[in-house]
Amino acid sequence: MSSLFNALNGLACRSVMKRAQRGLYGGKDIIFSDQSSFSTRKTRRTWKPNVQTKTYHSEVLNSNIRVSLTTYTIRCIDKAGSFDNYIIHTKDKDLASELGSDLKVAMKHELQKKALLILENEKEELKKLSDLEPTKQI
Repeated sequence: MSSLFNALNGLACRSVMKRAQRGLYGGKDIIFSDQSSFSTRKTRRTWKPNVQTKTYHSEVLNSNIRVSLTTYTIRCIDKAGSFDNYIIHTKDKDLASELGSDLKVAMKHELQKKALLILENEKEELKKLSDLEPTKQI
């Protein structure tokens, strides 16, 4: 899935910085501009994203995940309700990182396994109920 993400990301007009691939930056990037002094001499100025390291518990993966993310992404996670909801419901182009797309694939895979397990349990219960039904005939 990461190779597909890289191919799609290569088609975008802007590239994502390398350290943003290892965290969840929510599309935030380094911004460059010129700073003017009183004499109008211009010097290059950079604004870097406010990156924090935080540990989140994933209910789907049943593990703690330590992630570097921006304060914008922290607010998005709070708004989504949980770390799992943010990863699963956010589009890949908005996640804009290999870590985010890999987590999304892993979470969807785990959810599919859990759904199949629930379906199997329901089938077994229905089979048990259907086996009991014929003995109760009037």
